[in-house]
Amino acid sequence: MRTVSLLWVQGILQAAIQQGLLESDILAQAGLDQDSIKASDGRISLADTLSLWRSVELLSSDPLFGFHMGLSLKPAHFQLLAFTMLSSPTLGDAVEKILKYQRLISDGGTFTLFQQADHQAKLIYTPSVKNFSYHQIDAVMAAILSFARWLLGRDISPLHIALSHTEYAGLDQYREFYNCEIAFNQEQNGIVFSSQLLSEALPGFDKGLAAMHVQMADSQLQRLTEPSIVARVKERLIAADDGSSRDDIAAQLAMSGRSLQRKLQEQGSSFQKIHDDYRHQRSLQLLADESLSLLDISLQLGFSESSTFYRAFKRWQGLTPGEYRQQCATK
Repeated sequence: MRTVSLLWVQGILQAAIQQGLLESDILAQAGLDQDSIKASDGRISLADTLSLWRSVELLSSDPLFGFHMGLSLKPAHFQLLAFTMLSSPTLGDAVEKILKYQRLISDGGTFTLFQQADHQAKLIYTPSVKNFSYHQIDAVMAAILSFARWLLGRDISPLHIALSHTEYAGLDQYREFYNCEIAFNQEQNGIVFSSQLLSEALPGFDKGLAAMHVQMADSQLQRLTEPSIVARVKERLIAADDGSSRDDIAAQLAMSGRSLQRKLQEQGSSFQKIHDDYRHQRSLQLLADESLSLLDISLQLGFSESSTFYRAFKRWQGLTPGEYRQQCATK
């Protein structure tokens, strides 16, 4: 299951709060609760993170929210990755750390570095899912340049910025920050810069700390590749998308329903909670599709009767499905 660091999620929430939004409203609109952003392993699912982004987009009136969020991020939001990059000998080595350890921050996208002709290099960011909003892309692109400037201890300007989204209000703010040519509606999102920058020494280089940070980052990365039973159940529910029962999922994981429940309890969860959370999140996505009737949605979510779905949704969201759909259409 794809996941995202809670530090990155906190960056989203903090930027929204600075604009006057309430965290409780953001979470409610996303169909999440406080427990969702306080996971013991420090990560939440990419699906929940996308729901948070959609919530902020709906509630915020800022067409450049993602861009402003990227500017507001601090090294603390990148934690171990920041330390690993800071203690690298050169900017090029630091970029290599991004390529290797990007999953520590998010599974939402991947970076690729290309050496081009004319002594130029291009860092490309590719979202891992199709329904990324331009806010998310703007946040990543702005954060990368801000972070590079922080590592070098001085302002640097790229040669060219490519963005896959259309141009929105506030082009002057883009130009002032990037200080270079900006192209919209491109096939890729990328930053082009002089290859000479990659060989520039970083003032924070420390050989001993670099080795320690790499060891710690390797350890964290290894843990991410070993999904928990909670993550495996969520992944199976998302893949099935048909209201599968506990025993259905247990069979797919080659264990009994009781064994699955016991393993989930050991991690402080239960199948009912995971299933309930999944149906809540999925209901919000389905209600956004106006071609689906409420009956279709309730059946797809595995409810035997529409009335049961209505009561569950009212408990989750504080609104009936029809009221929620009308609210979204109005906004």
